[in-house]
Amino acid sequence: MRIKKYTSDLRPGDWLRIEPLIPVRRRSKWPLEEVVNGILYVLKNGCGWRDLPGEFPCWNTVHYYFTKWGKEGVWENINACLLVDYREKHPGDEKKKPNPPPSFLTRKV
Repeated sequence: MRIKKYTSDLRPGDWLRIEPLIPVRRRSKWPLEEVVNGILYVLKNGCGWRDLPGEFPCWNTVHYYFTKWGKEGVWENINACLLVDYREKHPGDEKKKPNPPPSFLTRKV
C-alpha cells in the first residue's frame, strides 16, 4: 500500500465504479487499483513509462495492462461508463455543450 497520494489517483468510489469493467480476475503481486493509478499517473503527467515513481507497480507491469486493456476495449467501456455517469449528474450540460469533455483514459501514449 502506497503512503504518498497523487492527484491522478482514483478516489475509492471511482474505483468501485470501474472495477467490474476490468476483466482481469487473477492473483497478482499488485492490486489492480494500483496498476490503474500508475496508468493514470503516466497519462496525466505525460511522463514516459520508465519514469513511473517507484511506489507504483513496476513500469513494465503497468504498461502491459495499459496495452492489454486497450486492445480488449476496456478503456472504451470505462469511458462510456464515466460518460453515462457524467450525463446523469449534469443533465443540463448537454444543452450547453454537445459533448462533455472526453476522458483522459482514451489518450494514446
